[in-house]
Amino acid sequence: MLAGFLSGCEEADTTHTFAPACPRFDVPGQVADRITYDGKGLDAAHRLTSTHILGVQGDCRTGPQDAQKRPMTRVRVSLNLQLERGPATSSDSVTVPYFVAILQDGAIVDKKVFTETVKLPPTVSVSHSSTPLRFIDVPTGNNPQISPYSMEIGLQLNHSELDYNRSHLRAAQFHEHVQ
Repeated sequence: MLAGFLSGCEEADTTHTFAPACPRFDVPGQVADRITYDGKGLDAAHRLTSTHILGVQGDCRTGPQDAQKRPMTRVRVSLNLQLERGPATSSDSVTVPYFVAILQDGAIVDKKVFTETVKLPPTVSVSHSSTPLRFIDVPTGNNPQISPYSMEIGLQLNHSELDYNRSHLRAAQFHEHVQ
């Protein structure tokens, strides 16, 4: 009787299936950098920190079914960051807000905002860090070999930070690397 009870808990055999296609992703250049200042000026002496997205790591797997029993794709995402200590900072940590926006046909259908606090000891001027893996489930769609979604990933900026990036920074150029 116990064997019959446990057989109802078994998951479908996925040993001969492939992972569903990952959504395409982009890191728009305007949101790849975040430079913070102390509010007393926008020159180097007043810079608190500079944060830069160097890359995005991740993969896709078969995810859990949604409430309507539709297949889902589990996207696992982590950002590779470079953090720089500015001369005006006195803090030993930097809180980095970032987002993952899910798009379908160019329209944002969902957006997840995350924060990561990174230690930046006083003796370190430049540090590299990776965010923890974040899990985002999106519907697989009718063809598991082509994702109906795309993702935009970037640093969560306020209006003044975005305006600064648009007027002062050279646009970053990211190229997709598929493994």
